[in-house]
Parts: sequence; structure tokens; C-alpha cells
Amino acid sequence: MHLKNIYFVNLWLVFCLLFTTACNDDDNIYFTQDEIIGDINSGKQIALENNTLVVYTNNMATSVNVQGAKGKIHATSSDENIVLVTSSNEGKATVLVEALNIGYAQITVTDAGGNSATFTVEAKDGEELWEKRIYTLRGKRQCLIKGVTPSDSAQIAAEAIGKVPEAKWVIKKCSYPFAESLQRMYVYDEENQLLVQGILEIEKSASNQPSCSIYSDKHELLMNYTMPISEYFVKDLTDEYRNIYPEVTEVLVYLPFAPIL
Repeated sequence: MHLKNIYFVNLWLVFCLLFTTACNDDDNIYFTQDEIIGDINSGKQIALENNTLVVYTNNMATSVNVQGAKGKIHATSSDENIVLVTSSNEGKATVLVEALNIGYAQITVTDAGGNSATFTVEAKDGEELWEKRIYTLRGKRQCLIKGVTPSDSAQIAAEAIGKVPEAKWVIKKCSYPFAESLQRMYVYDEENQLLVQGILEIEKSASNQPSCSIYSDKHELLMNYTMPISEYFVKDLTDEYRNIYPEVTEVLVYLPFAPIL
């Protein structure tokens, strides 16, 4: 065969090989996540980087799209103590990945035609997602009382100041994509025993001061403080003392706090 003809034959074979490979890439199963913008040239979603998904414990399950599958899919995890996986065939084929413990697992997805593909899941500690701030409620306290006699005021103050134990407050904040940040508060006593934990919400009180409230997961109010002045939390005990002293109009305990670096 003439050398020029051989050259064109080889060139044609290379073209066919590239074309076949491209077609096979479209037919093979691969994995993506929802993106606002995919590949700018093809318009497709971009495959998982290094075919690896990073998830966190104590967090919401992460959805992964299964591309190129034929018919219904079924997914399995190589280690269900590390990662749980659930298949979904409603609409587009997806798998939900939930991290239970720190470690690695392989997720294998098989379609109705017997084709399969695998991606790696790295499960990290969910605590890494939370920004942590720690405060102590220690130091000299003050009590503001209005509406009663000086003697009653002294008696109320002596008792009210001791009603709120010295404590350590740990505030954790986590921000989620396309969602509001979530804050949780954990209150520990001097022996580091957990006293209260719940969802932290900061809002305006009736006096237009920032109000710090802790709610249970069922949204029951567990604790409430306001922060009218710098470096003090304020505990309002007015309602508690009004039953004993009907004339009292205000009982506020000022609790100094300081951040632990």
C-alpha cells in the first residue's frame, strides 16, 4: 500500500477510536452533583472530582446523580458502618449518601443492563463544619430590682444572684449552602456536666434588645437571656418573684461573660 494511503488509513483509525471512546464515555455510568453551571463547552454536569465524594457525619444525606445508567439502578456500600446509601429511581436516577462514622467506603451502582460503576466516599467528622465559640459565666454579678422596698430588694437580690449557676456556654454555628445558618448552644456546669443543649435563636425582645433563646428540637423554650449591654448576659426573673412580691416590676440578674480563646 502506498505510504500516503497508509497515513490516511491510520488517521482514519485514530479518528474512529476517538469517536468510539467519546461515545463510550456517554454510555458509561458516571456520577455528578447538581450544579448551577456545568461544563461550559458541553453543557453537561461535571463528574465528581477524582471520582470522590466528601460527606460529613451528623449531617444531611448528600444526593449524587447517576449519569448514563440504563433503566433502574441499585446502589450498595462497601461498609455500611461508615456510609449508608439509598437508591432512587423517581425522575432522574440518584443515590443518597449518609455518613455514619469517619472513614472511607466504595459505592457501587448497577443498572438494569448489568453495567456498574464505583465512586469513593470520604466521611469526615461533622464537627469540622461547625464554628465554635466558648464563653464562661463567671465573675461578680449584679441584680437590678424595681418596685419593692430596700429590705425586700436586698433579700431578692441575695437569692436571685444565686439562682443562675456559674457555667460554660459553647455556641456552635454551621452554615449550609442555599440555607440559613444553624446555631446550637450547650451549657455545662463547673464539673463540665451538660445542663442544657438546644437550638439557639437570637431575636429582638419586647424591649428591642437582642434576646438569646435556647429551644429543644421540638421548639420548646429551655432558656432565655437578653444582652442589653456589652459583656453581660441578663436573666429576667421578674415573673418568678412577682408571685411573692406583687409590687415588684423588675428583677434582672446581670451575668458577666468572657470568651475562652
